[in-house]
Amino acid sequence: MKLAAALTALLLALPVAVRAGDAGGDFIQCNPQGSQTELNACAGAGFGRADAELNQVWKAIQARYADQPQFLSQLKTAQQAWLVFRDAELAAKFPLAAGERANVQYGSVFPMCESQFKAELTRQRVAQLKVWLDGVEEGEVCSGSVKLKE
Repeated sequence: MKLAAALTALLLALPVAVRAGDAGGDFIQCNPQGSQTELNACAGAGFGRADAELNQVWKAIQARYADQPQFLSQLKTAQQAWLVFRDAELAAKFPLAAGERANVQYGSVFPMCESQFKAELTRQRVAQLKVWLDGVEEGEVCSGSVKLKE
């Protein structure tokens, strides 16, 4: 009986996931008047897009700076620290006592709020990392490992 209920819930959620983004990854505008489940799914898709962009930028940096292994090693360390920071920021924004559940403490909006906050932090990180792809103007004396604009 529990399996049937779980499968039914999964099948009902599938149309929401399709509405949040199509097979090509294009975003379909969320309905602000939609159900909380729809809003949660749309926010989750928004975080997914931000995370995909972060991964794309990361791979591009890896390719562009393949000739600088020391920099890449240090950047990897920085990225790992950023992930810890992101998760700590989330925990600070939505604190939970030991054994407490987020959906009980913050309600059914928590998945939406969590995804929106993680997406915001991820977009900020993408902007920080893009400096290494965009490059700096010649003469910038504090460019460090950032290559010149092409």
